[in-house]
Parts: sequence; C-alpha cells; structure tokens
Amino acid sequence: MYNFIAKLLNFIESSTDQSNSDIVIAEYILRNTYELPNKSIYEVADACHTSPATITRFCKRFDDISFKELKEYARTFIEFNHTELNLDKMKDNFYPEKLNEYFNDLTNSLEQTKELMKSKNLMGVIKRIHEAEKLAFFGVTFSHLLARNAQFKFIRLGKYVTAYSNHENQISDALSLRKGDFALVISFSGDTRFIVRLVKVLKGQGIPIMAITGREDSFLARNAEEIILVSDKSDSDFKSPIIEEISMLSVINSIYLVYSLFLNSLEDHRMEE
Repeated sequence: MYNFIAKLLNFIESSTDQSNSDIVIAEYILRNTYELPNKSIYEVADACHTSPATITRFCKRFDDISFKELKEYARTFIEFNHTELNLDKMKDNFYPEKLNEYFNDLTNSLEQTKELMKSKNLMGVIKRIHEAEKLAFFGVTFSHLLARNAQFKFIRLGKYVTAYSNHENQISDALSLRKGDFALVISFSGDTRFIVRLVKVLKGQGIPIMAITGREDSFLARNAEEIILVSDKSDSDFKSPIIEEISMLSVINSIYLVYSLFLNSLEDHRMEE
C-alpha cells in the first residue's frame, strides 16, 4: 500500500496550483490517514471546505474508486504500518545488539554481492549501456529510488535516461521504447505483479532487459538477457529492504564505476589515434 501514499504525493508534486481542490483533499488525507477510515464523506468535505460531490470526483480522478474504497486503501495502509516491524521479536534485542547484527549482515551481503558480480556478464551490460540510444530504468517503491539514483548518475555520463515513478508512466515508457534502447529493471524479488506486467510489455516490444535482482529463478531473471544478482540476504524483522537496497545500490554504483572507466579508456584510445 506504499503506492497509496506515493500517488497522493504525486498529486501534490505534479500541481503548480496548491489551492486546487484535488491538492487540498490529497493533503488532508495525508495528514489524517489514520482517522480517514472513521470519517464520513460529509466530514471530509467539510474539513476540506468543499462538497461531497467534489470528494467523489477526486476519488475517481485519484484511482477510479469510490470514497468507500478510498477509506479501505487507508485502512489497509494502516494495517501494513502496524506490521512493518516485528516488535515482539525485537523488544528483547536492545539497539546496540541489533545494530551490530545489522552491520554484520550488511557486510556479509555486500561480500556475497561482490562475489556474484565477478562474472563476464558485467562487461556485457557495460557494452549494452554504451550502445543504447536510450536507457530506461524501472523499479517500484524502494527500487524506484534506486532507479532514480541510477538515472542521475548516467545522465551525468551523457546518456539519455528515464526513470518514472508511477506505474502508468513506467508502462507508457516501456511501450515507447524502440530498437536500440535498453531496459534495466531493478527488483529484489523479481516476481511482483507489476514487475511481471512490465516485463511482459518489454518483451512484447522486443526490448532487451537487464535485471538487478536477488532471485535467480524469478520471472524477471528468467526473461532478462543480462542478469546481475545480489545477495539474497534480508532482515525478516522488517518489511522495508534495509539490507537488500544497499546490495542493489552497490551494484548500480559498480556499474557506474566500471562504465566511467570504460568511457575514460575510449577517450584515451581516441587521443592515441
């Protein structure tokens, strides 16, 4: 249900008119998510200084849902947050011990990822990146942050790179790709509903896929032409990927590093000629 909050934030971010009724309603929901399931449409309309009909239209524009479904989105998000941490398991594990455990696990994960990257396919990825007219990075929730990180890095190296945030824009971007472009999909599990849908679209477009994933047998990995695996280590006490995201970021930074060196060697070769 992270997308519920992300989509509300996108409403606000994409508007230049902060007085727009959609923005006012989205801001109200973000500030009152925990109270929303117990609110009537009349109470929300009154709080937003608008009408119930405007709230209904907002719900349709937001995700083609009813006000009742909007409240269910909020309720599911609240339930998700209550299970984000395994407090019963953690309460006897005071923070110094937990921090030591975390850094030990993180170190092991990075070591495993480093070993997994010692393969010839890294240079295959570098070559594809160099030859691509356009790079399209894909990822959702935490993986999207990694995709945006990669976008900024490779733009600095002169590449045309996209990394859209919401699902609809990512699918549109996938459909716009053409021969000569390269898709880089970041997903630790490689099997989420959206990633499966996205991969099918990319395959239908005939676009080569590079996967950064922790699951070699995932749908993403099975359909990728290039695969860079990360350690499959995670922390079961958290739903947020506090170990996995660092492993995947290390892969992105490694690709950036090697590609930078590759560009420098090309430049040196040109100067020698």
